[in-house]
Amino acid sequence: MEEEAAPARRPYDASGRRAAAERRRLHVAQVAAGLFAERGWGGTTIAQVAEEAGVSVELVTKTFGGKAGLFLDAFVSASLGSRSGLQEAYAELRLAEVPGPEDRLDRFVEFVCGLVVPMGPLLSVLSNGAEQDPALRDMARVAQLSHLLVCEDVVRLVATGAPAPDAVDEFYVLTRAETWLTFAQHRDWTPERYAAWLRRALRAAVDGPASGRD
Repeated sequence: MEEEAAPARRPYDASGRRAAAERRRLHVAQVAAGLFAERGWGGTTIAQVAEEAGVSVELVTKTFGGKAGLFLDAFVSASLGSRSGLQEAYAELRLAEVPGPEDRLDRFVEFVCGLVVPMGPLLSVLSNGAEQDPALRDMARVAQLSHLLVCEDVVRLVATGAPAPDAVDEFYVLTRAETWLTFAQHRDWTPERYAAWLRRALRAAVDGPASGRD
């Protein structure tokens, strides 16, 4: 009588564990974003975030690498959700596939507004933290470079001719979260009013002062 062959062992599927870990990471980052916005850089600790999120301090430290990494992840998750950063979110926009520069500009303005509005409550925390923590300061510089690279690409995609010499720099300043926050806090602008202004300002930045001439 032949011996029955043992059933083939299924390969281990780690996708469920990875998905659970990602959900946990995003949850902790979102909890941290709320605490940082409420208590500031100095008033928020890893232990507080861990307790509020229902996880261990060790897990938070292992996942984010320290307070600077935790804050940056919280800052990103506040506006980008589960995406790893601006470059990934911008790539998902697939702006080059949108037909026509005006439609591309409309899509980009919508994209920017979806980012800068939720970032507002954390901007002062970022500024204070960067002054005190060199790691966060370095991370902020990397984020600024990423923002600049996005602006360079968008200017190319929405220009109808040769862009104005300062177009990229103006795009960078106009789309910073600090610009939105200034309008919102000092002039009581709504996101809708900011979006309408931003659309006009970005088009003018690309076209330059000669755009209004015959």
